[in-house]
Amino acid sequence: MPPLIALQEVSRIFTSGAKSVTALDRVSFDIQTGSFVSIVGPSGCGKSTLLKILSGLLPATSGAISVNGKPVHEPLENVGMVFQAPVLLKWRSVLGNVLLPVEFAKLDVTGYLDKARALIHLVGLEGFEEMYPHELSGGMQQRASLCRALVTDPQLLLMDEPFGALDAMTRDELDMELLRIWEERKKTVLFVTHSIQEAVFLSDVVLVMSARPGRLLETIVIELPRPRTVEMMSATKFGEYTLKIRSLLSTAGGGQGAATGSTM
Repeated sequence: MPPLIALQEVSRIFTSGAKSVTALDRVSFDIQTGSFVSIVGPSGCGKSTLLKILSGLLPATSGAISVNGKPVHEPLENVGMVFQAPVLLKWRSVLGNVLLPVEFAKLDVTGYLDKARALIHLVGLEGFEEMYPHELSGGMQQRASLCRALVTDPQLLLMDEPFGALDAMTRDELDMELLRIWEERKKTVLFVTHSIQEAVFLSDVVLVMSARPGRLLETIVIELPRPRTVEMMSATKFGEYTLKIRSLLSTAGGGQGAATGSTM
């Protein structure tokens, strides 16, 4: 089966005046439909840049990117994005924020109301539809942000450290919630994180990046059974994966950012 996403020798150079910085250097990988893939690496290695290139929001300096076999030259339509900050509009309710992508796509909002409410129920926010962002906890805001990313039923979900700013307990809870939704909705997920443990716990595959300029050090297939449980984190195999990734980052000058990433 052809991959959903294919990157071939993708590089990105940022130029300002006479100065240039190489953020990504000849990155190549494939992602299969329905898989959960995490990217780990130190701060500044180009993880967020990679997501922007994949979504079509930022052009690559060189190399080729394709989604569904089609070259990416402009922003993709069939993609949902979740960022570290929820980025909710403070003057709109939870339901209003969730429906934003529908409005931007100039779709019939009425036809998406039931879907939006079903998603809100799915993430445990039923009863909060008319609340405003300032009335919600950080975890609840991220749940609303996840609903917003899913409301148009995108094939691909790009997540840039979505739970990094949350406390450990809330982060654990949302990781489990995300896995539940992923297993139910069968989306393809590309998830950026600084936490090695989180990457191993969530993923089918972990892409390990070097320090800037970001290069792909290794692609690690996570052969842990699904559904995942918190108890798996104490398993020998889980520890072997985390130690391997930590060793790769340390050997390649990954610095402390990812090597000592937050635990779940």
